[in-house]
Amino acid sequence: MRVQSEVVRGGSGLGFFLALTLSGCAQDEPTDAERKRCFDRYIREHQAEYPVETLKKTAALKCYS
Repeated sequence: MRVQSEVVRGGSGLGFFLALTLSGCAQDEPTDAERKRCFDRYIREHQAEYPVETLKKTAALKCYS
């Protein structure tokens, strides 16, 4: 009986793990408009700290990847 309960517990843990893993992949991709807003917002928020050309590269990686 103990072996069977261990198998059931292990199986439910695996199912939970798979559900969490797959739910992360099910998120909708941002639209082009949302990516553009992210890009513009990132540059506005950090323009006093870094050169604009550096910010463009970082914002592109952050918002379009």
